[in-house]
Amino acid sequence: MSEPEWRSAAADPAAAELSRPGDPTAWELVGEELGFHRFLTVKLRRYRLPDGREVEWDVFGSKSDEGISSGVTVLPLTPEGRIVTIRMFRAGPDRIVTNLPGGLVEPGEEPALAGARELEEETGYTCETLDLVGWQWSSASSTFRKYIAIARGCRPDGKQSLDETEDCVPVELTVDAFRAELRTPGAMTGVDAAYLALDHAGLL
Repeated sequence: MSEPEWRSAAADPAAAELSRPGDPTAWELVGEELGFHRFLTVKLRRYRLPDGREVEWDVFGSKSDEGISSGVTVLPLTPEGRIVTIRMFRAGPDRIVTNLPGGLVEPGEEPALAGARELEEETGYTCETLDLVGWQWSSASSTFRKYIAIARGCRPDGKQSLDETEDCVPVELTVDAFRAELRTPGAMTGVDAAYLALDHAGLL
């Protein structure tokens, strides 16, 4: 589904219900400055509230000087209906967890092409088709957009090409086993994207 189609889909009854009268008044952005800048960027924003008070808010994003503003998460499905996941160490949880493959969308790169590239780089799998099904904010305090894609016909006939800090081990899971991982506290990261992808794939 193309992005214009996502936007036109916003005219459906569910979207209309979300925009019903009674929403709070939006805050007014009155200033922004850079607070921290490495792999992640933290900007300090100042907002004016509807009652006139001003507050500061930390907002996270990616390295803006490299032009990166989005990433992609891929739900890879094999011809047998299994889900290709990766096992890797994550510094936030400080442990090895299960992930769906994905990564950053390079400047000027189409998100769908980034999804297919990241799938092969992290798992060694290629796909017959890859469809973008939506996107979401990385978090409520983030400017980072995370695209969601479903890849079908995935087979291990490509070449894994990991970054120097990646240690991805591909693991095929049945849908039931994958859903069990999702329900296990702390077993996975990117759970929100995984559930959205499963929903679009009709596998919830």
